[in-house]
Amino acid sequence: MTPKAYARTYQQTQVATIDRARLLLLVLDGGLKFLKLTNQAGEQEDWPRFAEFLSRSQAIIAELMNTLDHRVGQDLSRNLERLYEFMLYHLTDANVTRNPAKVREVTRIFEVIAGAFREVIENGAGKSRSASHFASAAAQTASAA
Repeated sequence: MTPKAYARTYQQTQVATIDRARLLLLVLDGGLKFLKLTNQAGEQEDWPRFAEFLSRSQAIIAELMNTLDHRVGQDLSRNLERLYEFMLYHLTDANVTRNPAKVREVTRIFEVIAGAFREVIENGAGKSRSASHFASAAAQTASAA
């Protein structure tokens, strides 16, 4: 087996054995990465890369929305769904109009969501002030959207 094959096997094993919370953090990190790459491509007016990275960002946000469990944390999941829908709409509009400002707005919202999840996961829901603050902020942001 080649070194690349060993590395690929290691990565696959790591993802397969990772707990759901850590997997969520990886997905959120990926979303942030692609949103930032979309922003960079837009600033450089590299529209093919802009569209590619934007599409990847949308796929991650859509996956986050599709995996919401509305039986647990009903208000929070409903507000997150509204935020995800808002972000997807804004990214679609950004792609059509080639408007990096809309991507920056989505990035800002996504960073808040990712940061709150990170704090809750790393500190534990019971120890974190962010859980209730996040629910409140999500509701306010969703209402504004």
